[in-house]
Amino acid sequence: MAAPTQLVRERTRGLRLSLGVVHRFRGELFPHWRRLLGAFLCSMGYAAMRLAEPWPLKFIFDHVLLGLPLWTPFPGVDRALDDERMLILGLSVAAILALAAVRGVFYYWQNVLSGRVGQEVVLTMRQRVFAHLQRLSLRFHARTSTGDLLTRLTSDIAMLRELLVASILSLVSEAVILVSFMIVMLLMEWRLALVALLAIPIIFVLLAIYSGRIRDATREQRRREGKLASRVQQVVAGIHVVQMFAREADEDERLGGLNKRSLRSGLKATRLEAQLNRAVELSLAVATAVTLWFGATQVMAGRLTPGELIVFVAYMQSFYRPLRRISRVAERASKASTCVERVTEVLDQAPDVRDGHRQAPKLRGALSFEGVEFAYTLEAPVLRDIHLQVQPGQTVAVVGPTGAGKSTLLSLIPRLYDPTLGVVRIDDQDIRDFTLKSLRDQISVVPQDGMLFGGDIRENIAYGRPEATDAEIEAAARAAQIHDFVMSLPDGYDTPVAERGVTLSGGQRQRLALARAIIKDAPIVLLDEPTTGLDAESEQLVVAALERLLEGRTAIVIAHRLATVRGADLILVMAEGRIVECGRHEELVARGGLYRNLYHMQFEPPDPVGGPRFARAG
Repeated sequence: MAAPTQLVRERTRGLRLSLGVVHRFRGELFPHWRRLLGAFLCSMGYAAMRLAEPWPLKFIFDHVLLGLPLWTPFPGVDRALDDERMLILGLSVAAILALAAVRGVFYYWQNVLSGRVGQEVVLTMRQRVFAHLQRLSLRFHARTSTGDLLTRLTSDIAMLRELLVASILSLVSEAVILVSFMIVMLLMEWRLALVALLAIPIIFVLLAIYSGRIRDATREQRRREGKLASRVQQVVAGIHVVQMFAREADEDERLGGLNKRSLRSGLKATRLEAQLNRAVELSLAVATAVTLWFGATQVMAGRLTPGELIVFVAYMQSFYRPLRRISRVAERASKASTCVERVTEVLDQAPDVRDGHRQAPKLRGALSFEGVEFAYTLEAPVLRDIHLQVQPGQTVAVVGPTGAGKSTLLSLIPRLYDPTLGVVRIDDQDIRDFTLKSLRDQISVVPQDGMLFGGDIRENIAYGRPEATDAEIEAAARAAQIHDFVMSLPDGYDTPVAERGVTLSGGQRQRLALARAIIKDAPIVLLDEPTTGLDAESEQLVVAALERLLEGRTAIVIAHRLATVRGADLILVMAEGRIVECGRHEELVARGGLYRNLYHMQFEPPDPVGGPRFARAG
């Protein structure tokens, strides 16, 4: 009982998967129903031509070669063509050519229509998955590799087309052809037909045995390909680090190992497919041989004419072709189902940060944190009992040792994360009530690395407000102290910027990021260590640009260099996820706590025992 039960389970699972995929993505398929219907009708026309194809051979063998009396459903045609062997031969040959031509037309349009639908479904699905990915919380992106996501967006979605369009349409049309041939064969000679049909249950048992194994092997292969893509993405993104440490050979070796593991998984799936094909072909060959044996005995007994046997054998071969195609479609569907699982896994991810229900009004910029706590995992809280009031237009600096929770505190304001406990308010309103777009449209952010996108300088500055005019872009660049540099370039504001801005210096990237924030003209500005890693000249230019950006706005600035925050209206000192000190620069230095220690470490470092480790030349 185990084998039949397994067979039913596998067939039921495959059917549920196919129907579930069609139901899940019906929104992508329904707009193309006319083309899908056209492709289905063409497949039916193709099946009809295939049904008619063997009959001219019967006329050639029985009436042209053997001289048997002509019999058709039309007596007048029989009398007119009686003893006209050459005419019958010519008409039969013409019929063969005509059927082939019409069959070719049906086949062409079936493939064109289904291919068009498949391509459009892929584009729509890729757009849908990409849009969903952008709206997933940073928590999801932090635990998922970029390379794996890229694999799901590209090759996995392409395989989804295989299951949604090609496989389902092929299964339907081939099933119709199969049933049609079965009926005709049973009407012609039911005993031979029963012998020929013995191959069907054998093939379905083989599909049940192999489809699950192929699916598992493909799932493993896709997982390994995701790891491979992730490593390639990391190496390409950090190529400067790889080259500086001369680790090219090591990365070659690491990628070679990942390639080999992916190859082994792929070869396992390929071997299973080959084994299935071999078993299917052997089963069909045995059924064909047995059918020919019994068919020949029927001819010798006078129950069939040679032409009828030829027609029956032609039907049998045509009958087996759909079976072969169904087995191949089942293989592809098994592989595609794994890709479907990977795509739907992304679509089933719900954002941790839910959109609010109302538009944010024009904000003044009063910020408050009321008993805020946050943890990426329950075991490790990052922020604890944060209470904070910021007045509109104030500049608040956040300092503290690495890992104190400064960047996490900043990320709660635009709702990149939501607090585990407590409430963040702007203008006395819970920011979770605002839609994400209306909230973030009123917050400018300058990240630590001055992240830029591939494109030209004009596009990067206008990223914060795409509708900005050229005059507004130039004004923002002047305010960010970057206009003169841009005009020194051959193409000015049309100069291309490499991905992540790697062709620019750190100071130039940071000033372009400041121009992007300035042009947004938002009432709240968040800056994450805007001068880190800059030389003295670049830092001076950035600080001058910051003064213009922060004028009249509420600003939260994370800084390691305390010289840049001495003039802040309020300085928060954080340690182990808590605000441990709060006040102006002079107050905190006089208080003699953690801030004073940090300040003296930067500006009055004690000499190590035994003298300085490095001495200046000269």
